[in-house]
Amino acid sequence: MRTLTTLLVSTLALVGCTTVEGTGRKQLNFYAPDEEASLGQQAYAEELKDAKILADNDPRTLRVRAIGKRIENAARQRYPRMGNQMAWTWTVVDDPKMVNAWMVPGGRAAVYTGMIDFARSDDELAVVMGHEACHAIARHGTERVTHGAVIGTGTEIAGAATGSREVAQSSAMVAHVLLQLPHSREQEIEADEIGLLTAAQAGYDPRSAIDLWRRMQSQSGGSIEFLSTHPSESTRIERLQALMPQATAIWQRARADAPAANAAAPRSQAR
Repeated sequence: MRTLTTLLVSTLALVGCTTVEGTGRKQLNFYAPDEEASLGQQAYAEELKDAKILADNDPRTLRVRAIGKRIENAARQRYPRMGNQMAWTWTVVDDPKMVNAWMVPGGRAAVYTGMIDFARSDDELAVVMGHEACHAIARHGTERVTHGAVIGTGTEIAGAATGSREVAQSSAMVAHVLLQLPHSREQEIEADEIGLLTAAQAGYDPRSAIDLWRRMQSQSGGSIEFLSTHPSESTRIERLQALMPQATAIWQRARADAPAANAAAPRSQAR
C-alpha cells in the first residue's frame, strides 16, 4: 500500500514539477499558465458578481491602480517569465469592514476599501498588493489545487485498500493538518519575501511592512499558527526583519534610478 502511494506521488511529481520564479523552490503544479489564467478569470468573475465596485475615476481606484502599475513594472523586471503573462487588473471593492486584498491566478486582483483605510500610506498598501501579486507570480493557487488532488487520490487509495470509509476520512483530516496547512503557511512566507522585494523595487519603503504587521497583530490578538493557513504575525515580522537589509538596498537603488518627478511625488495618506 505505502509503495503504491509513493509510486503514484513520485510519478505525479515528475510530470508536474516546476520552479518558483524568485525563490527557486521546486513546486508540484499540473496547470499550464494559460490554464490557470482561465481558472482565475472564472474565479474573479464569481467572487465579484455581487460586489460593490468603485468607479474607474474614484480617487481610491486611481490610487490603487497607480500603485498597481508600479508593482506590475517591478514584477515584470524581477520575474519576467510570469510577470509578462499576467493580466494585471486591479479592482477596488467598496467594503469598509473587509480589511483584505487578493489576486487570483493569472493576475486579476481586488483591493477592499477596508484595506485602503487600514493602510497608513502608499508604502503599506504597496506591501500588501505586492504580497498578493506574488501569490500569482509564484502560482500558489494552482499549486494548492494540485496538492489537494494528489492528497485526495492518496486518501481514496487508503480507504479502498482497507475497505473503511473511516480510514479514508481520518487520512484526509491528517493530510489537511500535516500537509496542506503547513504548505499554505510556506506559501504565505514565500509571498511575503518576493512581494516585499517587488514593492521595494517599485520604489516603496519596505520598512513599512514591519509596522503594518505589528498593527495586524495587535488587532487580531495573535493566531494559533499550527492550525492556521497563515503564519503568525510574529513569525512574519521576524522573517521580514531578516529580509530588510536586502529590501532596503533594492528600495534605495530604485529611488536613485527613478525620475525626479516620481521620486518627489508625495505619499497619499489613507483617510
